[in-house]
Amino acid sequence: MRGYNSHFLGGNSVVNIPDYQVFVNDVAVNKETNDSVLDYISYSVIQSKSRRVPLISASNIYRVKFEKVSRTGIFKGDKRINKNEQLTTNDYKRFNRIKAAAIEKGHMTKREDVQWDINGNENNAQEAAKSTFYYPNASPQHDSLNNGPWKYLENSVIIKGRVPKPSKVCVFTGPVLDKNDPEFKEKLYDGSTFKIPILFWKVIYYIKQDGKLYHAGFLMGQINPLRRDELVDEFSLRGFGEEESVSSLKPFLNFREDENYQVPISLIEELTKLKFDNAIDRHAIIKPTPLKLESVQIRHFEDDSSEQVSSFEVNGLIV
Repeated sequence: MRGYNSHFLGGNSVVNIPDYQVFVNDVAVNKETNDSVLDYISYSVIQSKSRRVPLISASNIYRVKFEKVSRTGIFKGDKRINKNEQLTTNDYKRFNRIKAAAIEKGHMTKREDVQWDINGNENNAQEAAKSTFYYPNASPQHDSLNNGPWKYLENSVIIKGRVPKPSKVCVFTGPVLDKNDPEFKEKLYDGSTFKIPILFWKVIYYIKQDGKLYHAGFLMGQINPLRRDELVDEFSLRGFGEEESVSSLKPFLNFREDENYQVPISLIEELTKLKFDNAIDRHAIIKPTPLKLESVQIRHFEDDSSEQVSSFEVNGLIV
């Protein structure tokens, strides 16, 4: 499969998959290629074999080439890595034994992200969308997050061709894999304990009309609904009362509470131990204001699990 393309934005702008060397001993090996990258259609995954979820899901989104096709796809395992290095359908069934439908298979690269074809071929776009239904591209997300602010953020990145510039973006997404993540109360199907990620991040690269490369970072957490539904044991998570130096500027998009969810790339690097390619981060260059990591945890958010296009605009992409 043709995976993530680091030259996708064109010109002299090269955006590589973030450096994950700190995790080199924990990366699942692709048995077909003997390397650490799992390529799909227009996106690639680096998988943590110990946590059974992705370290990074990297996608190329051609926003004006989006094709509207039917939603099809059933999650399945990837035979290129070992079964015990990824979650399964049976694992997700066990996650929902405490409360039905609370935990969802949260796409990291969203189905619509790669639902495009350079020549407008709907069949190719359909196949690309289906290729997102592999377990290495998913992480357990509470419904309140997956169908709440996380979904609005995803839709705001795409906007399904309604905003012509920039036509292309590169997006990296994944969970923060913290050693202090709580254990889910239900064990996996094979009897193993599972540490469920609390925080999820997204970094978006794009070229503005000035021809310069920019990036914007977002962070969201799900500890509150997990605690509310008594799905995890109480724990002390590093950083949840700790002040970080972040900005209040909202250069990328307007959606509810984004002043809490947009953060500097440097904070995401600190939490994930990944290293991102340099670009202009407008969120980090103005006077910072204090933010506690607990403030990126989702609170009340209107339930909206429909497929309708988000009404929020990606302002920073068109100014």
